[in-house]
Amino acid sequence: MKRLRASWQVFKRYRAMIRPFDIVIIVILILLSFTPLAIFSYQQRQQAVHDAQVAKQSAKRTSRRTLTAVVSHNGTVLKRVNITNLKQTVHYTYRDKAGHYNRVTFEPKRVAITKANCSDQVCIRRGWIHKPGQTIVCLPHKLLIEVKSSTGHTTSGGNGLVTE
Repeated sequence: MKRLRASWQVFKRYRAMIRPFDIVIIVILILLSFTPLAIFSYQQRQQAVHDAQVAKQSAKRTSRRTLTAVVSHNGTVLKRVNITNLKQTVHYTYRDKAGHYNRVTFEPKRVAITKANCSDQVCIRRGWIHKPGQTIVCLPHKLLIEVKSSTGHTTSGGNGLVTE
């Protein structure tokens, strides 16, 4: 009880030191402390609206784009196949003078190397690719297969790298 009475006396002393303008300053400081929250909330809302617009534009662009599989050797384009409009499976076999070969299979909306006589077989294990920017590389035979979009856009994770 004595402690409570002593605390009350201290409170009265401090209350006497507070001026009316001090209360205004305290209220303003409390309101200003919430300013970052308001700014970040506004920015997040604007980002969400922007992302929704980009997704809508991307959906429109995706419906009109055509995908082309490009097979090249040492930078020379050997074959181009429009895999968007492809109706049946198409096979292409690349052979060089040394007897190396790769069999490329094109199906509607996807492409893969299905047979090769290279030693590591990494190109076969890569499997099917179907997104713009994806590639299959056979290093021993210097063969490159990539999927390109008519719109020029690739599927990326924001850092310029192609993601799957």
